[in-house]
Amino acid sequence: MTLSKLLEQFIGQSNISTYLIDDYFAIIDNPKFAILPNHPYRNPLVVAVYCTSGEGKGRVNTNIYDLQCHSMMIVLPGQITELIDLSDDFRATYIIMSEEFVSSLGIGNTFSLGSIVAASPKTVLQDRAKEAFESYISMCCNLIPVEKNPNRLEILQLLTKAFFLGLGYFLHDTNPKTNSRNDELTTTFIKLVEMNYTKHRELNFYAEQLNITNKHLSRVVKQTSGKSAMEWIEKHVILDAVSQLLSSNVSVKEIAYRLNFPSQSCFGKYFYRVVGVSPSVYREQHRTQKEG
Repeated sequence: MTLSKLLEQFIGQSNISTYLIDDYFAIIDNPKFAILPNHPYRNPLVVAVYCTSGEGKGRVNTNIYDLQCHSMMIVLPGQITELIDLSDDFRATYIIMSEEFVSSLGIGNTFSLGSIVAASPKTVLQDRAKEAFESYISMCCNLIPVEKNPNRLEILQLLTKAFFLGLGYFLHDTNPKTNSRNDELTTTFIKLVEMNYTKHRELNFYAEQLNITNKHLSRVVKQTSGKSAMEWIEKHVILDAVSQLLSSNVSVKEIAYRLNFPSQSCFGKYFYRVVGVSPSVYREQHRTQKEG
């Protein structure tokens, strides 16, 4: 699905061409509506949300983040996102980029930008970073309407690369690594879960990957995160399942297959044990609430 088609799901046809460049890049400035859906949704794009007023709350994978004025949240492709709440005066500037566009920038892992954003999607832009962002948006908005400019996409790539290289330095400089060994172990465990939960739901797999015992892994994760290791695994599985139940018409059987359950029955029992209702009932209840 193209970027423009995805945007139509949330903002409709109105003036979409004003903000879009060649299905690679879009800026939506201070809309009076939410861009992200209010249910778990697997994000296929790079989305940067910069809050200009009000307050918001959203989920990225299993973590909940608050957005205030001058804070920015960057969501990466494949992450499961959910809009939880927005104040009436919430406004934001959204930068939406396809994976192809981001790859064309060639910034790779400069200053570990990707890993920093994946670990901590939210940051507060201080004065210099805020000024750089506002200048970047201004230049992009002046460029986008000039459709006759044959170098429009190339200029946009250069502007975007310059901004994100600067942001990478800012985040690297303001996110020193001061975590304890237990914190680092828990972070590594959660990353492993994010990469493997569709195939491995057993604790032993993760303990073996980390070369520690199940007991040690359970103790450290519970101590540092407040959740047990199995709760983290279950949370990722259920969040993915809910995302598919509410954002598509895929059958429960197909979702069970995608999540590598041996049968629809096994998936249903797992879902019921964690959530308290069956997948079908959960889907029906939430669709009824939405229609109401």
